Amino acid sequence: MLQYFVERNYKPIFTRGYMPRLEYICNVGPDSSTMPRSMHEHKSLVEILLVYGGAGIYIVDSERYTAKKEDLILYNSKTVHDEFGGSGNDLSTYCVAISNLKLVDFKQVNKILPKKYSPIMPSGEYFDELLSIFRAIERESYRPSGAETANLLTLALVTKVYTMLKTHGLPRREKIPSLSSRAKDFIDEHYMENIKLEDIARAVDANVYNLSKIFKVEIGFSPMRYVTLRRIGEAQNLLINTDMTITRIAMSVGYNDSNYFQNVFKNFMQMTPREYRTRWTK
Repeated sequence: MLQYFVERNYKPIFTRGYMPRLEYICNVGPDSSTMPRSMHEHKSLVEILLVYGGAGIYIVDSERYTAKKEDLILYNSKTVHDEFGGSGNDLSTYCVAISNLKLVDFKQVNKILPKKYSPIMPSGEYFDELLSIFRAIERESYRPSGAETANLLTLALVTKVYTMLKTHGLPRREKIPSLSSRAKDFIDEHYMENIKLEDIARAVDANVYNLSKIFKVEIGFSPMRYVTLRRIGEAQNLLINTDMTITRIAMSVGYNDSNYFQNVFKNFMQMTPREYRTRWTK
């Protein structure tokens, strides 16, 4: 018989008085990953993703990353990101979303990734272990009495991942403030309003032509295209995670005309908002 004594003087990573809560777990296979999630953020959720198959392109705070099998992806709350998925690369991921997470190393709630680390982290020799935890959380989540077990498994996952950051974390690319980054920040704050290109240019003290040119070079598309991506991304969030009506969602993301919103959404996603909701939540 082998018996191991657990260290008693370890330093807890969770702040007393806060009970993190598993909000949802997603298992996104190759079929679903072909429906890209546009630019969006979660106001009060941390997300931990594990790529267990294929590869995909992820844009996090305007930086482009490629994640492949065995990589972890970490998002703090209020981190703007999207997921393009792979180009026929059979991208498959697990994702857990956690609220009320307060780690002792952070002053703010719902943070897991220190600024110095890249959001993409290889799991290395821990991949099989992490995959087993994700699968266990998934199993317990749909069992009638499994909610508490799923939540406790999520706490174990957070502990494991945060500990791994100390040895497997990669340095974040240094981000230099620029005209386009300031414009992006303005859009992220005001996309749900009736903003025009002139409003964005005025906010960052630039002329329309220069802003459009620089923004497209650095971000990859025009400022107004980015406005649309943010609106569609947040609409996707609301379609998946709430039971809000499509009319109310349209209003929430900056469209006063529900029919116009549905046309924009269909042009971008090749399906209606209702069809998108059905495919993601069935």
